[in-house]
Amino acid sequence: MAALRPLLPLLLLAWRCRGAAVEVLCAAGACYTLHRNESTWAGAQERCRDNGGNLAAAGSAAEAERLRELLATARWTDPAWLGLSLPRGHCVRPQEPLRGFSWAAGGEPGDFSEWAAEPAVTCVSPRCVSLRPPGPHGPGGWSDRACRSSLPAFLCKFSFQGMCGPLAARGSVSYSTPFGVRAPRLAAAPFGTLAEVRCHSGGRSAFAVCKGPLEGGGFAWHPPGPLCPLACGHRNGGCEQLCLDGPGESPRCACHPGFVLAPDSVSCLPEDPCLPNPCQGSCRPLPAGFQCSCEPGYVLAADGRGCSDVDECESGPCQQHCRNFPGGFQCLCQAGYRPAGPAGRLCHDVDECAQPHACPQLCINIPGSFRCACRPGFQRQPGGDSCLDVDECLRDPCPGACRNFPGGYECLCPPGSLRDGDGRGCSPAEAIPSSVPASSGSIPPGSSGIPQTSSSIPPSSSIIPPSSSIIPPSSSIIPPSSGIIPPSPSIPQSSGIPRTTRIPWTTSIPRTLGMPTAGFGAASDSDGPRLLLYYIVGSLVAILLLLAFALALVACRRRAARREKPPAKSAADNYCWVPEQPESRGERR
Repeated sequence: MAALRPLLPLLLLAWRCRGAAVEVLCAAGACYTLHRNESTWAGAQERCRDNGGNLAAAGSAAEAERLRELLATARWTDPAWLGLSLPRGHCVRPQEPLRGFSWAAGGEPGDFSEWAAEPAVTCVSPRCVSLRPPGPHGPGGWSDRACRSSLPAFLCKFSFQGMCGPLAARGSVSYSTPFGVRAPRLAAAPFGTLAEVRCHSGGRSAFAVCKGPLEGGGFAWHPPGPLCPLACGHRNGGCEQLCLDGPGESPRCACHPGFVLAPDSVSCLPEDPCLPNPCQGSCRPLPAGFQCSCEPGYVLAADGRGCSDVDECESGPCQQHCRNFPGGFQCLCQAGYRPAGPAGRLCHDVDECAQPHACPQLCINIPGSFRCACRPGFQRQPGGDSCLDVDECLRDPCPGACRNFPGGYECLCPPGSLRDGDGRGCSPAEAIPSSVPASSGSIPPGSSGIPQTSSSIPPSSSIIPPSSSIIPPSSSIIPPSSGIIPPSPSIPQSSGIPRTTRIPWTTSIPRTLGMPTAGFGAASDSDGPRLLLYYIVGSLVAILLLLAFALALVACRRRAARREKPPAKSAADNYCWVPEQPESRGERR
């Protein structure tokens, strides 16, 4: 008992920290606990951290198997929180095994995953992961949900430097772990665990603590047990082979050569060179010793016992980037590429232009990225991808007026010029050839060449302007057989319009290049209505000009007549004025 005095503070602390009974599983340097308490993910993580741990991680297939074993022992079928989360502002990355999530305990993410369904893709809301055990609903696995939601249970993990085996005792044992959990049985007890044994004989209690590391390595109970010993003379002290006792010592068990004492300190097992395991990896006993081997991703060290990580990235297994981690590697792709091929070792370009609304107008996909462009007539907005219309009229591309519209412009040509075929320039009107075939002449010699209609032009020649300059330039020929304006000799030749014998007078409709006319017999059936419309409009324009000139002439004559009218006489014109005489200064009588 004197040897336990230095450990009393630790024993009392462990006693005070023990909590309600929960399911516990300890193996390979860590203990896992299942807590049946409803909580959010943050609340569960705080509970685990208060006791020195974190929400449980499942970084390997062996660790995931331990969690499933714990849930099966507890007969728990509902989901429970795991220590996997995605903080706010981090994006889900579908190409990675953990999809961008990270473990609460930190460390390398690893390449192991057990997703029951793909997590929701997000970059703005935090997401947390729960574990559902296999059952009637399916094989189970990981699923993500909102971190603020509540679940009825959570899993904690507590890591330790080492473990002690089962305590040999002749009585009922109760274990108080350093993480505040008290359990009636443990397959392995972590360092610092307090064991209380209620002896079957005498009704007294005995205590032991898991201590270590020892001089030869490993951890062991102190005192080693068996607790509540029996005298060697009584049933061999409870030992399987040998019972040893000496002056001042408690009885203890031992084994014959070729055997070793079992972890219960009572039984004996055949001597196994792999017990305790001398290898960092796995150990296989041989007749002359043992042989060590390592897990995939590791290679046996020079001492034949340790294991060294293999850097798989040195062989270049990935198309773009390779990240090595203990026991494996992971292929990564650059931005704008996605994993493809076996084990995601290849990278394929992502066609960003296939996404809707990638660019306002045109999208050009390039390896690893994309580029936005604008249609002709538009330009990129500085500092953005928007396309603004270019006002081509600011460059004064037209000889006359210019009209801008989204994506282009058009020229408005002045009279006497024609618009080009592309609508963006003007050319002078084509001159009418001086030689016209004799067969096209539609006006008999001696006539003035001016088509007239009796219903539109008054018989008086006063309305005909004295100059031919009011008649717009001609670019088409009116066929004589059209019947639109019959010739009439009622207009005298003294009207001031020049006489022509070969080129008939036409309307002001400009003649475009290659436009067929009826006078040459080259018009098709579809050109007839268009030519008729040209003739009608040209005639109306000419008539309106003549009427305007006539009204102006009448107004001028009336103004001249008012100026020539004699001034009116007044009544004072019949009188004559007498010069003014000086007044007489005679006296009054």
